[in-house]
Amino acid sequence: MIFDMDGVIVDTEYHDFQIQKAFIAEFNPNHNFSDKDFLQLVGKSYEDLYRLLQKFLDDKLSIKEVEREFDRFSEKQYKNIDYQSLFRKDILFILDYAKEHKLSLAVASSSTRQHILEVLEACQIKDYFDVINSGEALQQSKPNPEIYLKTLNELNLAADECLTVEDSYYGITAAKNAGIKTIAYQETRMKIDQSNADVCAKNMLEVLDYVKQYSNE
Repeated sequence: MIFDMDGVIVDTEYHDFQIQKAFIAEFNPNHNFSDKDFLQLVGKSYEDLYRLLQKFLDDKLSIKEVEREFDRFSEKQYKNIDYQSLFRKDILFILDYAKEHKLSLAVASSSTRQHILEVLEACQIKDYFDVINSGEALQQSKPNPEIYLKTLNELNLAADECLTVEDSYYGITAAKNAGIKTIAYQETRMKIDQSNADVCAKNMLEVLDYVKQYSNE
């Protein structure tokens, strides 16, 4: 099993979305963009995110300036964040089931490796995972399947032997482009297109039901 992190393991995707919108409002207060326009920010790698933010700021800042200012802005917002409070604790039922049935576990996230490890350690689940991959070291980000292909290779699994849980359009597309059966973790606060997923789960217990169903096929 392969898990995305933001928006799946921890409910940070919506928090990130609010930070990104606030950043754009601060540096481009007279913009006319809607939430629908901003949805393209969800699930992006940092490099792609900086490029999109630059466009939303009407190219008023260079990429380096966007990176510096957004990192400063988001670091301030995240300074006192409690990842335990955003942790979807019912994932523990899935992780324990996987270990009991000798299923390999991985994380494939567009976040930096440092951030991934920080979150997994804060939630006390890092040691469950056999493979942890960050998109920061890859040539292509989601929706390109590179991170999933790399993760499959490190797990020594074929795509049809694996299952992934994603929430964003880009993440779901990346997993499907890698040929992996994909469960979408339902997001109702943002109108994200999750229609490419094989199934959609409302919570981790529903994800566990699908895991049991697929593992017994």
